[in-house]
Amino acid sequence: MIPSAAPPFQGTRRAPVRGMNVAHILLLLGLVAAPAAHAQASPPAGGTDGIAAAIIDTVIITRRDVFLPEDAENNFIYRLGNGLHAMTHAWVIRRELLLGAGASADSLLVAESERNLRRLGLFHRVRVDTARLEDGKLALDVRTREAWSLQPRFTGRLAADGTITGAFGVTETNLAGTGNALRVWYVRETDRDGMDLRLTSNRVGATRLFASATWLNLSDRDVVSWRVSSPFRSLSDRSSFSYEGRSFRGRIPQYRRDNPTDLQTIEWQRRALVNRFTGQIAPIANARGFLRVGATIEVRHEEHMRLANPDVNVDSLYATVPDSVYGLIGALVEWRRARFERVQRFNGFAEEDQDLSDHVFFSLKLAHEAFGYESTGVGARLRLASGRRAGSAILKGYLDGGGLFNSAGLDSGYVYGSGTAAVRATDRNTTFLRAVGGIQESPRPGSEHDIGFRILPRLWGPHAFIGTRTIQATLEHRLYLVDNFANLTGIGVGAFVDYGGAWYADQDPRLGGNVGVTLFGGSPLSSFAQVMNANVGYRFGGGLGESEDSRWKFSFGGGLRF
Repeated sequence: MIPSAAPPFQGTRRAPVRGMNVAHILLLLGLVAAPAAHAQASPPAGGTDGIAAAIIDTVIITRRDVFLPEDAENNFIYRLGNGLHAMTHAWVIRRELLLGAGASADSLLVAESERNLRRLGLFHRVRVDTARLEDGKLALDVRTREAWSLQPRFTGRLAADGTITGAFGVTETNLAGTGNALRVWYVRETDRDGMDLRLTSNRVGATRLFASATWLNLSDRDVVSWRVSSPFRSLSDRSSFSYEGRSFRGRIPQYRRDNPTDLQTIEWQRRALVNRFTGQIAPIANARGFLRVGATIEVRHEEHMRLANPDVNVDSLYATVPDSVYGLIGALVEWRRARFERVQRFNGFAEEDQDLSDHVFFSLKLAHEAFGYESTGVGARLRLASGRRAGSAILKGYLDGGGLFNSAGLDSGYVYGSGTAAVRATDRNTTFLRAVGGIQESPRPGSEHDIGFRILPRLWGPHAFIGTRTIQATLEHRLYLVDNFANLTGIGVGAFVDYGGAWYADQDPRLGGNVGVTLFGGSPLSSFAQVMNANVGYRFGGGLGESEDSRWKFSFGGGLRF
């Protein structure tokens, strides 16, 4: 029998740049790229060994409902749940398999088929394996257990300063068992509220096409986005294309803290229409990894206007970037050596796939005067990622950097990196350590680092730390006490220490932290591994000038994902 997967985890024109130049960015990228390029990767798990020559005679698909028959037999609520839930059609499962009758068995394709099914977000548990039938023939054995797909959305976050955000609505992730999804939410964010509507088709009819449409009708903006693509659906796929667009009309707040206790706001009115076409081919593609190359064309119709006062009419402006239409062309190359770990009790109680692949992505884009730009420029981006399992630990690293260069040098740019270590001391105890750092130069208004509340440190309010430089770190331990309490939720407790901040290049670093305990829960029937948690603790630093009796804080919201 071929194993289905690795064993579960144990254990516009901008001002010239000041403070950073091209050499700084290239040096930072080079320091991280060098060890990644020389690292000796362990060989991929699985392969086409002696069994691989065997031919699959048939595919057996076994589907089980949300609640098992033995649990639902004497429980009306469970039977009602199964009755309301539409079982995923067998053809939805079959079209995601990379093997079928007449194909040679391959453990790598078996494992990737299982990941593909889990990635759909329709199942609580998936197993794909091979098995010998009584007549000696080989079968592909696919077993799924449904996740609850009609998901009421009633979530909230309570920040330490009393700010409440969240969403109320419903999501159906498996319309009539077809794998298509519909979302209808009312959302309240830190600075806005309104409706969030989305329709997604993982496959349009019997084609390979993916399609989605989203409408955000919020109090300060109206955003419509759409996408049609024929994506890479496996590591072995040889081609893909996509067309995506986005229409934005509304306000963008830009924040700055020039002193510890005062938040300054600049508001911009932005109108934009973006259309992007991308095509890729893979000269090398198999179950172990790929090399892909591609090209992209982008056309933008964009206008930025700075408001003289947040309370005045849009017509009262003292700074305007003229309405313009411009475009760019680009090329990209992507390489990946695949490596995955199936884990449980990591980001939540459900199973998930941790991507530990060696990954390199590089793109180069040309913004030419002939395409509508003030001057010709070249944009470059380099993204690196890798991970390893080392005994009882999972280690992951990520680096993303890029910049736009013209005749004057670096027009704008950024470097962002993170490192994560997760150690499983026992089956129900996991300790996470993560560190993050980032630098921006001349970012678009509203895209500066803005941390606190949703982004570490978690016991600080929204916009607590803002700037073009950031560092963040956390140490968190989770004890998963109960996986399935009354078939409704898992329960766990933990402790954490967060530290971080954000500041501008012309400011001294502004940092703060917190230490506390957390109570968290997550659905045992979910297809998505994440928890909701209630945090209480003591915060320090930040220079906010608060009295000592206000340092104890409480927050509630979604748990961190590592």
